[in-house]
Amino acid sequence: MKNILEQAMNKVNVVGKLLDANVADGTLSDGRKYLRANLTVRVTQTYGGKEETSEIPVSMFAAQFTNSNKPNPGYKQIQSLMEMKTAQNVGYDNADTVRLSGANLRENNFVSKSGQLINGWQVNSSFVSTGATADVASFILDIFIMDKHPEVDRDGDETGRLIIKGGIVQYNGKLDVVDFIVEQPDAVDFIDRNWEINDTVNVKGRIRVTVKEDKSSNSESSWGEDVPDTTTRTVRELIITKGDDQGKEEEFAYDPADIKKAFNVRKAAIEQLQIDAKNSGNGAKSVSKSATTSNKYSWE
Repeated sequence: MKNILEQAMNKVNVVGKLLDANVADGTLSDGRKYLRANLTVRVTQTYGGKEETSEIPVSMFAAQFTNSNKPNPGYKQIQSLMEMKTAQNVGYDNADTVRLSGANLRENNFVSKSGQLINGWQVNSSFVSTGATADVASFILDIFIMDKHPEVDRDGDETGRLIIKGGIVQYNGKLDVVDFIVEQPDAVDFIDRNWEINDTVNVKGRIRVTVKEDKSSNSESSWGEDVPDTTTRTVRELIITKGDDQGKEEEFAYDPADIKKAFNVRKAAIEQLQIDAKNSGNGAKSVSKSATTSNKYSWE
């Protein structure tokens, strides 16, 4: 079996217009200076026969010097970001097209002010450069399949899409758990028949971060023109578009027993996150009972 200390393949490629970039500095506990950046890249890409525009948030972080006291190239990368042209400053047409390289996908969990545990993901990058032209927001990952099930809407009806709950093995055996979506009918059918829970598979796909409008009307009147109530919500999805035909052979696959141990460590960390939020003056006064650490995957 594959050693749990061996990181999974985790590559993200983002190319698009730089909408905004916010950089902040600080000092680590050991005295080293650091820079932190949050930027947004607008990406227009075509997949599944449809063109789609997403605005991808990306995080960057680098200390000025490495642990061995050598200059950190990532620090200079963030410094160069401050000189780049953003749509916020110079307008969309004049903004730089940027490429984020050395990027990866990580889990991002936090407790909201209302006490709700929010499970999500984020794109982290080490390097940014200008001059690229072809937009893309894609990923190539090795994931451990922890669960798979049909997606259902708010009314409990199946949407036709498939949710894959994938474990991503990070540095030092840390496990992240992220939801992926399969939406093409032929891909849903193939994966449902050929991928199994406990399989390790390679997946490729697209990153979607869009805003969706939901319109509804509660009027029961039989006359006049209806005025729909419109709300907006951000859709953040990882869409699997291609992958292995079947699970990897044993020597390239993670051991379910190792994944189980790593999952329990993750579960304890999330529970501690909820406790810290409850006790913190900056967080919620109480953590919602619905803020559970898992939905009891069939894998468990």
